[in-house]
Amino acid sequence: MTSDQITLIEALRSTERPTKVVLFADLAASTEMKSKVGEVGWLPTLGTFLDIATTATTEHGGTVVKYLGDGILAVFDGDHAANAICAAVQIQEMLHTDNAELIVADCLASVGIATGKVVEYEAPSGGLDYVGSVVDLAARLCASGNPQAIWVDSATVAAAIMTRVSSKIGRVHGFTSDDYLSEEWRVKVKGFAKPVRYREVIWHTIPFGARNETVDRISERPGTTPLGQPGKDRPSGIPTQSSTPPDELLEGVVRRWDTTRGQGFITTPANGDYYIDRRFVANGDDLAEGRTVRFAPHSPITPDGSRPVAACAVQESHLVHGTFHRVLPHKGFGFVDVVDQLGNRQSLFVHLGPRASEFRTGQYVIVEAVRNYKGISGRLTEEASPVGDGVDSAA
Repeated sequence: MTSDQITLIEALRSTERPTKVVLFADLAASTEMKSKVGEVGWLPTLGTFLDIATTATTEHGGTVVKYLGDGILAVFDGDHAANAICAAVQIQEMLHTDNAELIVADCLASVGIATGKVVEYEAPSGGLDYVGSVVDLAARLCASGNPQAIWVDSATVAAAIMTRVSSKIGRVHGFTSDDYLSEEWRVKVKGFAKPVRYREVIWHTIPFGARNETVDRISERPGTTPLGQPGKDRPSGIPTQSSTPPDELLEGVVRRWDTTRGQGFITTPANGDYYIDRRFVANGDDLAEGRTVRFAPHSPITPDGSRPVAACAVQESHLVHGTFHRVLPHKGFGFVDVVDQLGNRQSLFVHLGPRASEFRTGQYVIVEAVRNYKGISGRLTEEASPVGDGVDSAA
């Protein structure tokens, strides 16, 4: 009896379970998009996304199982985990290019990949379909990551030959196989009793992290060290990778900074002192005592709770590297995501004026942190102009 002759009920009764790499990709903010524009506006965007996802899947040896509304379910053979990751990278890169070239607008997707044994059966409409916990996990990882993120479970990481994985940005910057993976984290997802271990694939300059509603369900795996940061243990209990909402950010003044140790304290009028070191500074530079800093408050790193942390700190006058999270050309401004060494991030408001049309969502940029009556924001300068991705010539 061959697998393509097995109905679902027969497959569920069978002990045979093929190993597959399951990929879910989903169009971000599609519900919001549909509520704002008619079909003539959103159908071409959806069609572009599905075509891109299909092309990337088939070019890397995978099979598109079906379209799921605004998403896609694809599978790869169990020994082709690296192919699945490469397909996910290609999806993100092709979407990034189409957004930059104005072929689509704000067409972003998240991708989740999981590997393991699945139930394989013949669908009523013909062709093979798949169900099981591995399929569910890929979908949950996809739903947990921010737009442009690629989340993979630990089984996929173990099965993948990472030397076969690369991205345009990675090739330009000389990424090693380790550089393409974030540190390992655990996240609680619906339908799974225990937290699931996952890593994010770093296909761009920075990780894109978790959706806001996911952050509180993320915890660290004890004993891990962030890849690319040898010897720098991440303090436990500090969330990472999601932009802190603006109303939760704080501003304070650098009260003390030890340049030798690269650490110090930031004082705030209403919330007291926060510990900080270079790992938590957005550009990794030393801070200057007496200068204003905007930061994301995070949990204490000491058991007694006496040392809350200032994460992803941005000091006035610093040049910081980031990626446009959103650009509103008609309003003349945008928001740039900046990140610290441990993956904590925040968004800076950047006034763009008549230059707004030069920038695109996902574009890499350098801005100067400046202080005005509303607090710290980003400002374009002659030196801090859009530098693009540096990938076109390397494609």
